[in-house]
Amino acid sequence: MVRRSLLAAALALSCACSREGSGTVRLLVAVPMTGDMAASGQGVERGVRMAVEDETELGGLPKIEVVVADDRSDPFEAAAVARRAVDDPLVFAVIGHLTSGCAIEASRIYSQAALAMITPSATATALTTQQERPDWGGERVVFRLPPSDAMQGEFAADYAVKRLSLKRFVLVHDRTPYGLGLAESFRGALERKGGVVSGFEAVSLGDKDFAPVVKAIMAARPEAVFYGGIYMEAGLLIKQARAAGYQGAFLSGDATKNRDFFEAAGAAGDGAYVSIGGVPVESLPSAADFVERYQKRWAGAVPRAYDHYGYEAARVALVALRRAGSPDRKKVLEAVRNTNMRAMVGDIAFDSKGDTLRGIVTMTKADFAHKKFEVIY
Repeated sequence: MVRRSLLAAALALSCACSREGSGTVRLLVAVPMTGDMAASGQGVERGVRMAVEDETELGGLPKIEVVVADDRSDPFEAAAVARRAVDDPLVFAVIGHLTSGCAIEASRIYSQAALAMITPSATATALTTQQERPDWGGERVVFRLPPSDAMQGEFAADYAVKRLSLKRFVLVHDRTPYGLGLAESFRGALERKGGVVSGFEAVSLGDKDFAPVVKAIMAARPEAVFYGGIYMEAGLLIKQARAAGYQGAFLSGDATKNRDFFEAAGAAGDGAYVSIGGVPVESLPSAADFVERYQKRWAGAVPRAYDHYGYEAARVALVALRRAGSPDRKKVLEAVRNTNMRAMVGDIAFDSKGDTLRGIVTMTKADFAHKKFEVIY
């Protein structure tokens, strides 16, 4: 595990390495390696390292050094990571950031250096649409493998109304670009389909006591609660709501699909509906070989929600490097833009904003007894 201090040291040595003519280039993995999201960040790193091993074996690449930077799920730290990466001439692309808040802040810095950023997980709609604003000023450098929250919110609302016959909701979000954006996307889609939002509540990352929000939920008496945010707060929220007597449905998005959700929620998490961009890796036939090799490579570890996207994001960067014929950032960026490749997640190509052209979203249902999320639609 490479910590932030090691990244700083690596960047400090970059000029010396360049002078030595080692031929080494760097692929930066910018993810949380500490805090609540550390396990997800570590999983993405594993996927990236596997992709580097596989693509290196195919040939046609310089020596690739994977450098991991801990952004701590903190947008301010993510910006600092981005500045250091931009200053390192050996970094030809970035895999990350994991969370939308970090990705949005860092992408503004990468844009000034034409440094491609390929995220395996950040789904906030604003991450790509910000590049269309008149004040953007830099290159369009953001590329995203999973569908955006605009697609996920639409899908989840459609499933809730048409499949579950739910109409009256209380929405809760964690104030982050991801959580708020997903909740707003769900709200817009729900209201277009005739649903009613009887409450729009907010919590914060790290909160443990949700009594005020639970009180608001109980007072509104909704048929369902939709939560936009991360698995830890999602688990605690549903656990406390159930303890207070709430019996309705609970829905959430892809950041809740984490085995640690069950640690936070306990049995109260059973039956939660959790949407996810694409198809979960454990249910994706084309990913069977990846899962088998992953478990062998990493001593039996089970791939998490974004690990296979980390693998494919790295492949996009490495194939672009090979096609560009050099680590020149603008050439690599242009090659990423023109990506059209077969992958375990399906064909990968991007629209003008950097969004995936594949809009598949899957609904899963939490199974507490087996600590897993079953695909149901």
